[in-house]
Amino acid sequence: MTRFGSRWFPIAPGVLFLLASGAGCSSTSSPGSGAGGSGAGGSSATGSGGTASGLGGRTGTGGAPGDAGSYTRVAVCGSRGQATATATTYDGYEERFMIDQEGLGVDICVVRWDLKRVGAAPAPCTDCTWTHMVEYSNPRVMTDTGGVCANSELHLDAAAISAVAGTRVSIGFASMLGGAHGSARMKYFETTHMWDVFGNATWDTSNNSFRYDYRDGFCNY
Repeated sequence: MTRFGSRWFPIAPGVLFLLASGAGCSSTSSPGSGAGGSGAGGSSATGSGGTASGLGGRTGTGGAPGDAGSYTRVAVCGSRGQATATATTYDGYEERFMIDQEGLGVDICVVRWDLKRVGAAPAPCTDCTWTHMVEYSNPRVMTDTGGVCANSELHLDAAAISAVAGTRVSIGFASMLGGAHGSARMKYFETTHMWDVFGNATWDTSNNSFRYDYRDGFCNY
C-alpha cells in the first residue's frame, strides 16, 4: 500500500491507483468534495475561466433525486477518458460510466463528452509532466440500458447531461508519482487550491496517447 495525501493506493500489476475511498461505498454525496475526499467530482469548484465539472463523482445536476429505497441492484460508477496530449495541446473525450453486477458485468450507462484544452491551468503542479484547463462539449449517450442513466444514483437525465457542456476543469499527468509503480491523472481543486490524484493514467510519449480511469465506488440502480 502506498499513501498519497490522505488516501491509500494499492499498487499491483495492471491495477494502478484504485482509490480505496471510492470502492465499497454507496453514496449520493454531491460533487465538490475537496482533494483527498470520497472521489466526488467538484462541480462547485471554480477554475480560472470556468466552472469545474463533477464528472469524477456522483453526478446529480438536473436529475431527479428519486427514492433511494426503490433501487434494487448495485453497479460501479466512475469516469474514464482518452486524448492526444502534449505540453501545449489536449484533444479527447471523457465518459461517465456504470458497470452492472457490482462492476463485474458490462457497461449499462455510458455518457461521453468531448474534452479539449481552452487554456493554462490556474496553478502550477509540481508533480505534473503537463497540465491543461479543459472544457466539456458535445454530449452524447453511448449506452443507456433500460433508461438506467437517469433512473439510478447517477441521475444522468437529459438536463444533467446537457448541463455539463461548457464547464471546465484543470487536469494534469504525473509519471510514477511519489516513486510508485504507476502514473496518475491529477486534478486541481479550487476549493482547496491544491492538486490531487484523480485516477490512474498512462501517457505514451511515442504517440502522445493519454488514457485514464477513475472508479468512485458502488452506485445503486
